[in-house]
Parts: sequence; C-alpha cells; structure tokens
Amino acid sequence: MFACLIAGQLPNTEFVRVTETQFICNVTVVAGTHHIVVFTTEPFPDGYGGAIYFNWPNPEPVWQYLGYITNDKPSAIFKVSKGSTAPSLAVFGGASTNSQLPQLGVMVTPLSELAQMTAVSENKSLSVASNVQFVQNMLENLYNYLTSFSVTQSEMTPCTDSWVKINHLNGWYERFKSRMSNDPDFWKK
Repeated sequence: MFACLIAGQLPNTEFVRVTETQFICNVTVVAGTHHIVVFTTEPFPDGYGGAIYFNWPNPEPVWQYLGYITNDKPSAIFKVSKGSTAPSLAVFGGASTNSQLPQLGVMVTPLSELAQMTAVSENKSLSVASNVQFVQNMLENLYNYLTSFSVTQSEMTPCTDSWVKINHLNGWYERFKSRMSNDPDFWKK
C-alpha cells in the first residue's frame, strides 16, 4: 500500500501493518541523507490520507510528523533531520521499540485531521522566523546602544581606552544582516 525511496537505494515497500490504520517500515539512512520520498501504491479510502512520521532509533521512540500524502497528492518528498527539536509524538505504540534502524510510519487518517496537523519543517520555519526576529532586534539594540556613545574625532579626549570606528560597526552589522537573511542558521556552523 505504501513505498518509500531514499536516494541511492531501491524503493522500499516493506511496510508492516501495526494496526488497521498504522504501517511501519525500517529504513536504512546513510550519512548525507536529508530527504525521503513517500508514496502510496493504492488509493486511500474516500476522505482519508496518510500522515507520515519518522522515528530515529533511541532508547525511546522519537516519532516526528513530517507531512502527509493523499489521493490528490499520492507522493511527497520529506526532509528528515536527526537533530530535530520537534516534540516526540506518542504514535505507533511500542511497535517501534525493537528496531535499531530509523523507521518510517504511515497512519491512515481522516483528511479533516490531516489539515490540522503541523509538520516538523513548518515548526522549524516558525522557529527560524522568531530566531531571525530576535537576532535582528538584539543587533539593533546593540547598535543603538554603541552609537549613543559615538563622538566625532574633534570631540575625542586622550584616553587609554580602545575604540572602534562606527563605520566598522556599520559594515559588520550590514554583513551580519545579509548573512542572516541568506541562512538563518549560519551562526551555528
């Protein structure tokens, strides 16, 4: 009923039925794997679709909702991230606890419920937007604070303190904003 594809591997159709509406398969994820394609090989019953979950092997299952597939959208590419900060979801019961491999889960769900679910990537987008806003506010605050002490060269008095030209701060600030808009996670590298 379902299959998944990871780059460089054959399609995996070895989904095991856990309950009437839940299916799981073990997947081999190699270093550098960032995306998984999931598709249905048979139509869903009318009014239903498949909620897609991914589980990294841990002592306890860490299921993350990735998104969905439906009869109107029978396949999709999902980003998987081992270091995700998304909340672990209590799905698929204890069926996954015996596996030391990552697992993909599909839960047949009414379309009305699928429409209300939020995927890990959407949560990350919200988090990235709030991080960007925080950093921009913090930088503007720092900039305003430091420039409030600026003086012209003629106003400077001899002292032993170090000083930085405001144009250097301006240049750094503009480069930082540019990098932040291009890659909000650049500072984590």
